[in-house]
Amino acid sequence: MTSSARSDLEQGRIDAGLTLGELFVRYFELGGMSSPIQVEAFLYEALEPSAHDHDIVAHALNERFVELGGNHPIRYATDALDG
Repeated sequence: MTSSARSDLEQGRIDAGLTLGELFVRYFELGGMSSPIQVEAFLYEALEPSAHDHDIVAHALNERFVELGGNHPIRYATDALDG
């Protein structure tokens, strides 16, 4: 799989240096209710997350980027609606 074929969430996970397990724990801590397998399916675009689930995964990734001294590169579902 090339980076252009990766979902934004999966590319964000890779760029943030998180394992699937680490991302799931962060997602769960923020109130995510999907299973680890479902979250993995969101990353690989095998399952479409609800806007709420997408935003929780995006927030978990964006918090990690802030920890690394970066910004918020992962768009939220509502950002996509704004253009």
